Amino acid sequence: MRKYYLLFYILFYVFCINILYAQTYCAGNQITTADQNIAHVVCAGFEDYEIGDTFKLSDYNGELNGGNYHIIFIDLSASW
Repeated sequence: MRKYYLLFYILFYVFCINILYAQTYCAGNQITTADQNIAHVVCAGFEDYEIGDTFKLSDYNGELNGGNYHIIFIDLSASW
């Protein structure tokens, strides 16, 4: 029985620490240049991208791509 309590406390503390450090951005924040330069794999092709291509958010930043500015709305949702 004590093993279950110990396991519960360990999982509880790990969960609490995860919550404290999980979120990087909040509503209204701007994405840093370092995070814009991370390459992402396309999993659902759209417009110029096919499945398996890679893209960076910096491709849409006018200061980094030669003056072609875009506004991006990022929506993340889960169905669980």
